[in-house]
Amino acid sequence: MRWLFLLPWGLFLLGLLPLATAEPLGQVERGLGLLLAALLLAAAGSLYSRFPVAFSVQFFLVLGLGLLTFQLALESTLAFAGLGGSGYTALGGILGALALGLAFFLGTGREAPLLPALEAVGSREDLLRLAGALEGLALRRPLVLVYLSTSAPPERFQAELRRGDLAFRLAGGYLLVLQGSRPEDAAGLVRRLKERFPLSVCAVERWQGGSLEGVLARLEAETLLQS
Repeated sequence: MRWLFLLPWGLFLLGLLPLATAEPLGQVERGLGLLLAALLLAAAGSLYSRFPVAFSVQFFLVLGLGLLTFQLALESTLAFAGLGGSGYTALGGILGALALGLAFFLGTGREAPLLPALEAVGSREDLLRLAGALEGLALRRPLVLVYLSTSAPPERFQAELRRGDLAFRLAGGYLLVLQGSRPEDAAGLVRRLKERFPLSVCAVERWQGGSLEGVLARLEAETLLQS
């Protein structure tokens, strides 16, 4: 959701709201330090709104960082105004920790959400950018990787993929990442693609963790042997 990056900044401003009526008579240096920390946390939360994970994980991750931002911003306001502690600061911290814990719970385990589908066939740079997320997902649930050598255009190729499958165009063809699939499913997909496109070579591997570059090198080597 495009609005998600605004959530930490909204909670940041909410924490500063008491400054509208309070006089800055308290601990200015401490207040500035807390304000800077809140700014950095809000910026981090805003950046994580573009993190390539399922929306539920993304939402609770950003919400947790936003609530911690609110806690620091409110503590900064109280320090500026020379006021005592507030129950809202503790509440923001507790809710923020719970939201981050929920994001961790949703993003791990055997039922971890799949990565969101790309809008189009990705490039090698897109693949490398998602390497960390793919390696983490492969540790939690096996992924089926299919390396195909074909000259089919990306637009037609994308139309043949199932929902949730990822495709990346490499120098010698395409790499397909089949999320939540079995090798038998990959065989059916390859048969369907062979009927529609000229495929010179094909390599399939069930990936259960490890370096993406390593498994990609094995697939490329297998296709070279076939050719």
